[in-house]
Amino acid sequence: MGQVLLGLAQLAIALVLSAVGAYLAFYLFQWFTHKVDEWEELRQGNPAVGIVLGASVVAVSIMLRPALAVSTDFWDAGRDLYFRVLLAEALQVAVGLVLAVITLALALYLFASLTRGIDEVEELKRGNLAIAGLLAGVVIGVGLMASQAVGQIMTLVSSILF
Repeated sequence: MGQVLLGLAQLAIALVLSAVGAYLAFYLFQWFTHKVDEWEELRQGNPAVGIVLGASVVAVSIMLRPALAVSTDFWDAGRDLYFRVLLAEALQVAVGLVLAVITLALALYLFASLTRGIDEVEELKRGNLAIAGLLAGVVIGVGLMASQAVGQIMTLVSSILF
């Protein structure tokens, strides 16, 4: 019965923190496209904005996936093990959210700096799907490439504290 309750609690934590992750991904996108009213563009049906915004949410999710696996191999098994697992999971996701947002922000800034001939934000505002696809690929690619490192950092933080 304890495993079922732990699983349900982990699901609840993942649900709440994934909503926070989606919001932070949207905030990251707003930072990158500071000249664009994203909600208005989405209401008008701008697919380019929707594609990059969706890719940002996917990239944050990819980077946070390792946070849901808490290794208890070296922990003392006590009565509060389930509480400690949930606390470690929440802590790992919180650290992972910060790392994911910083990583993606740096990657977008670096990519925009390297592609000076293209104003990505203006192209997104115009609905340019080619630029949207490129930026979506960059964001998801960075998420895939950085997820292992972010996962190791989250595990390290958790092992130090627990």
